[in-house]
Amino acid sequence: MGNDKFTAPEPPPMGFASAPPPLGFPQPSYPQPGLSWASPHSQQPGYSGYPPPQQQGFPSQQGYPPQQGGYLPQQEYPPHQGYNPQQSYPPQYYGSSTGYGGPPPPPPSYPSQQTVNVTVNGGWYSRNQKNKPQSNAVGGAALIFVSGGMNIAWSIGFHGTLFYTTTKHNFLAWFIGGIIGAVLSCFLTNKVAKKHVLIFSSTLVMIGGIVIASTRNNGSASLAGSYLDGIANGLVFAPFLALAGEVSVPYMRGLITASIEQMCFGLGIFVQIVYISAWTYEAYPLKNSFSPENMRGVLSAVYGLLALLIGSLLCIESPVIMLAKKNDEQGAIDALRRLQRPYTVTNETFEQLAEHKRYLAHNKDLSMGQSICQAIPTFIRLVILRGMNVLSINQLMYLTLVYSYSNGYGLSDSWAWLCGFGICRWMGNFIATFSMESAGRKKPTILGLLVCGVLAFVIAGQYNIYRYEYNIGNAIMTLVFEFFAGIAFTSTSPYLSEAYPLGVKQHFIAFTFVAEMLVFIIIRMIDWGTTVGAEYMYAVGALYVFGFVFVILCLPETRRTNLREAQEKFSRFFNMGF
Repeated sequence: MGNDKFTAPEPPPMGFASAPPPLGFPQPSYPQPGLSWASPHSQQPGYSGYPPPQQQGFPSQQGYPPQQGGYLPQQEYPPHQGYNPQQSYPPQYYGSSTGYGGPPPPPPSYPSQQTVNVTVNGGWYSRNQKNKPQSNAVGGAALIFVSGGMNIAWSIGFHGTLFYTTTKHNFLAWFIGGIIGAVLSCFLTNKVAKKHVLIFSSTLVMIGGIVIASTRNNGSASLAGSYLDGIANGLVFAPFLALAGEVSVPYMRGLITASIEQMCFGLGIFVQIVYISAWTYEAYPLKNSFSPENMRGVLSAVYGLLALLIGSLLCIESPVIMLAKKNDEQGAIDALRRLQRPYTVTNETFEQLAEHKRYLAHNKDLSMGQSICQAIPTFIRLVILRGMNVLSINQLMYLTLVYSYSNGYGLSDSWAWLCGFGICRWMGNFIATFSMESAGRKKPTILGLLVCGVLAFVIAGQYNIYRYEYNIGNAIMTLVFEFFAGIAFTSTSPYLSEAYPLGVKQHFIAFTFVAEMLVFIIIRMIDWGTTVGAEYMYAVGALYVFGFVFVILCLPETRRTNLREAQEKFSRFFNMGF
């Protein structure tokens, strides 16, 4: 190339051969021994060892390409024989458009790492499909809870005609079994994988169902089946409510936890009521005839089998526990990857991992004594709510409904009232579950408690009026009461999954379940009477009005908050915010 502004070629500085020549005075050349550096101009008089200035570029020197005219190699770096710049290597880069070297190997990364923008406010269908693995991870426990709901309904009176001798023990067995299972789960906390707990519990449900289905009018078999099913429900209750809160993203936690617990218990109650009320009973059943008891056993066995399959294939351990116990960051990342679709590691995966680490660091600062002291006020609040939930679905509520419609239409139309009871209860759970992340937790609870408190006072006031329209009105109000009770107490599921400190979370969830079972047992021990029914409804009304004020003052709103923020809100006893 030619350039009239250059007067003499200049050697490049020491270093890379392609470095640009420095500006300034020309540097003298030093001949290398054994090599000829003769120039045609060196024989001219007055030549001082430098090539003369050229007007049309640099002359081609002997043995060197034209582009390197006048280049005198340094003594430390002898020239390469036969060097030809036309055979140069292509430019290679290190993170910029110019530079030296070759392209770097791709950094080690996780499969298909990419950037994903999280659209929290997207459509319900897209959010559900993206986070479906989170509900699948706890889906086996949901089926066990459906079986538990059937047994609760059976224990409080929805069992049809029984052709064997029973005692109160038969109807208390499931609740006692639930207490046993919950206490056992405290000793297994973070020692046995949740998948193994689920598989064992599913097997218990399946065995209990087979025992009931394979016998005819056998009180002992029914008792054993109730115990097995109760123990299974108690075993999975605390671990899987905690797991549901830890595997779900903040904007799906309310939906997932409420759908696997309250809605599934409500669905089991509804299924039990439907087939019991539609069953045609014989005055003198044949010895080998298929009875409603056998149907309960068959359904329980099916639920246990499905739970076993789903738990074996889809259950995913908590990434929080992986980080807390083994500091297994790689395992936690893999778990987070499989909890959202597509199954790839994205930026959101690392954001969730970072939030889990902050949650662990927040709880690591709490000693065991501090965790217990922080959990006790939360335990009191949640036990009050779960106990009020029991007040709305028990033997006395069932008998209130039967007493109301039997004075009007008689028992011949009982199937419609009984099915209405189950539908209203489950629809309340259903609506509250799918509005959990829009309406929140606190507002539906307040609405349900207020309406139920007013209805309880009205039902109690008209309890002993033997007029046709009042009794039918009481039956209708009982159904409405159940609907709003379902709305009021659905939020207790996400509250349980997020309220307690991590170090004592599963223990206090189990203790809350035990307290709930004790309330069931106490109410089941009360003998029925019309005056007892009226007094009971007055008490329910008073407690629900108290609960209305209590929730406004003491329960936080945790919609779309992460576990750390929800725990901080529960650490304050008074929470006026909505």
